Amino acid sequence: MKGEEKRSAILKATMELITEHGFHATPMSMIAKEAGVAAGTIYNYFPSKDVLINQLYAELKEKMGNALLRNQEGTGNLRERFFLLYRNLYAYFMENPEEFIFLEQYSNSPFISQTPANENLQFQPAVVEFLNGGIELGIFRDMETELMTSLLYGHVVAVAKLHLSGRLEINETRLEKAAQSCWDSIKIN
Repeated sequence: MKGEEKRSAILKATMELITEHGFHATPMSMIAKEAGVAAGTIYNYFPSKDVLINQLYAELKEKMGNALLRNQEGTGNLRERFFLLYRNLYAYFMENPEEFIFLEQYSNSPFISQTPANENLQFQPAVVEFLNGGIELGIFRDMETELMTSLLYGHVVAVAKLHLSGRLEINETRLEKAAQSCWDSIKIN
């Protein structure tokens, strides 16, 4: 394996093992074995387990952010763009269930408090600008962007969990109703 392949294998193994066993029950030796590298090799890329976990989180958040913004160029009105953001985030979770589980575990762990606030934003700056634009136009409720992004993110997470748990199949009609519900919660009238 070449350098970047080893690094990728380490990150992938970390995500898989943590989603299965949790943060504390996943020692570096287990990660090395799963990644097919020597234990010392991990330290060539990541000086500690905490750094490895935080780097994995940062890379997955970036990947999620890119998925969220798919097909946004030249799209229509605010409502259409909002629904596209909602669908994109949901689709990312459905296409990457292990990444979704890892992100959820991380956001509910002590690691989240170690992450600098600017890296801990739920969404990329483009989404924050979109939401602020809706507030300025008088379409969205006047509330802090952190609150609005948390409402949006939490809404999609809840719908994704319903589907992934098998409690309710989220088909296109249900997804549309869920997105409409979220839209109604942040728009004025």
